[in-house]
Amino acid sequence: MKNNKIFAGGQAPCATKIQLKMKNNKILYMAILSVMILFNCQSTEKSITNETEIIKANELLSKINSINNSSPQTISSSFIADGNTGEKKFRMDGKVVYDKNGYYKITMIDYVFQSPIIEAYREFDELYFFYPSEKRLVVDDINKIDLTRYTGFKSDYKMIYSLLTGNIPLISNYKVYKCLYSENEKGYYLILENKECYQNIFFKDDMPEKILIIYKDNKSKFEIYLKSPIKTDKSIFFKSFRIIATEINTTININFIKPTLNKAVSVERLNRNKLPKKTEIIRLN
Repeated sequence: MKNNKIFAGGQAPCATKIQLKMKNNKILYMAILSVMILFNCQSTEKSITNETEIIKANELLSKINSINNSSPQTISSSFIADGNTGEKKFRMDGKVVYDKNGYYKITMIDYVFQSPIIEAYREFDELYFFYPSEKRLVVDDINKIDLTRYTGFKSDYKMIYSLLTGNIPLISNYKVYKCLYSENEKGYYLILENKECYQNIFFKDDMPEKILIIYKDNKSKFEIYLKSPIKTDKSIFFKSFRIIATEINTTININFIKPTLNKAVSVERLNRNKLPKKTEIIRLN
C-alpha cells in the first residue's frame, strides 16, 4: 500500500498520522453509507423442508437479481444524515449526483453553519475525498480501498456502494446456508455464507427489508434497514436507510429527499487546478 503525500516542503505522513486524521472523519464516511436490523432467530421461526428451502431461496435470489439488473442508471437527490456515535448526536445535509457509467459526487454540509464538510468524487477507479476546511485531499482506489479505515467498523466498499446505488448487495462466492420462514414477522430469512462472513437478508412480501453481515473472525457485524422503496421505470430505490455499527456504538439514518432516477445528469469532476493553495494531497493505494 502506498501512502504518498504531496505538499510543498513536507514529508510523506506515517500510517499512524493518516489513521488519526481518518478517525476524525469516520462519521462523514459512514453517513454516505446506510444499513439494517439485527436478526433475532428465535424458536418461533421454523426451518422448512430442504427441497422447499432450495426452491424459495432461488426465488428470493431471482428477486434480488431482478432488482440489481434494473438498478438506476442515474440518481440525483438531496439527503439528510443524522444519528449518533456513542452519546454524541450529529446531523448533516447532503447532495448526491450519480451516474452508473462510473461517476458520482457527494457533498456534505454542516447543518448549523451550512458550510461544506466534505466533497466525495468517483471517477472510474479513482476516489477523491476533499475536506475544504482542512485543505486536504485523500485519493484512493475503488478496487483496493479499505473501508474499515474510513468508517471504524469492518465493512466492504463494494457492498455499501451497491446498496446506495439501488442494488441489493450480496457477499462474494456465497452459498445458501439456510432459508427460514418467520411466523412472527411473516417473512423469510435468506442466509448466505462464504469463507469470511454470513449475510442474512429478511424479505417481506418478496421485498428485502433488512440485511445483517456477521464476520466470522471477530464476530463483528453491521446492520442495514431498507425503508420507503420507490419505483421508476423498472428501477427500485430505497429512500431511507438505517446503518447500525454495533462495535463502535454508532447509528446513522439517511433520508433521501425527492430522489430523481434515470434522468440525464451532469456529474461534476474534481478539478485539482481549483484546489486551494497548499492543499495537502494524500494518496492511499
